[in-house]
Amino acid sequence: MKLKNIFLGVFLAALALSGCDVITNPLVQKTKNSKLPSTVPAFIDSSATSGKYSYQNYKVLVEDCMGHTCSNCPPAVYAGDALIAPASSVAGQVVLMEENMGGFADTVTYAQYPDSAFRKDYRSEAGNNWLVEFAVGSYPWGMINRMGFPATDVLFPNWLDSVNANINRNHSAIATIQIHDSVWTSPRIIGADFEVTFKQTLTGTYLLETAIIEDSINDWQLDGATIYGADSVFWHRNVLRGSFDYTGIGTTISATTAGSTWSTFQTYDFTTGENGKAAKWNMAHCYLVAFVYNSTTKAVVQAEMIKME
Repeated sequence: MKLKNIFLGVFLAALALSGCDVITNPLVQKTKNSKLPSTVPAFIDSSATSGKYSYQNYKVLVEDCMGHTCSNCPPAVYAGDALIAPASSVAGQVVLMEENMGGFADTVTYAQYPDSAFRKDYRSEAGNNWLVEFAVGSYPWGMINRMGFPATDVLFPNWLDSVNANINRNHSAIATIQIHDSVWTSPRIIGADFEVTFKQTLTGTYLLETAIIEDSINDWQLDGATIYGADSVFWHRNVLRGSFDYTGIGTTISATTAGSTWSTFQTYDFTTGENGKAAKWNMAHCYLVAFVYNSTTKAVVQAEMIKME
């Protein structure tokens, strides 16, 4: 509670200084995508500090690129579910994102299904940009820490082996990401502080990408394994909804030497985000995702996720 009280004080101080343009601490980057309310937030949370979900542990980013009209995609979703299940051998060390992108994620009308089927567009601006950047050409397309750029695709039967290989190479985190978030649920706005600490010096340019995912979405999905060829209540997990910067590029980290800490305070408006689509997201099912990656190789060195409310 003491940490949360301190964080609340930081938020209130940020509100009081919202008219200032000068950042006195060169290691603090502030990004504002909306105006924060002046009332006390309805919810405050922070990254776990102990146990298998602690932000101090090394974590692997797993991305499942798919679409609701891809009949071959459900097995990859199940593979991702298995990775994050509490009983999984890598539970707590995987940050999973389902990214709907490309033509298979387009809205479609089928004569054999209700008019409401496949009418929701789960694509995002960040996901659209990643589709091009990583040359996603087949579905499902899997990325494990975005390694091997530009040939990033890892077949879903190999996801667990790839995750374990990354864990074995990185027994401890090279960098850690601690997230503190406060949610103003009435006006549907979130403010979050992302704090990156480097355990060893990294050369090159590194960026922090921050995103919002929504879990437990039940909707239509083509599934070649079902008798009717489609599932009307398919369980979509950790669906990428959008990024704080909208582009999916992230924010450049100014200090990457061992022992240095860099932080960025960012806000997101759940009424105007993604050209208004954010107004229909279920905030109670949303999580914050953050990951640090190399600007040249695109390789992710650490990821973190916390429940938003």
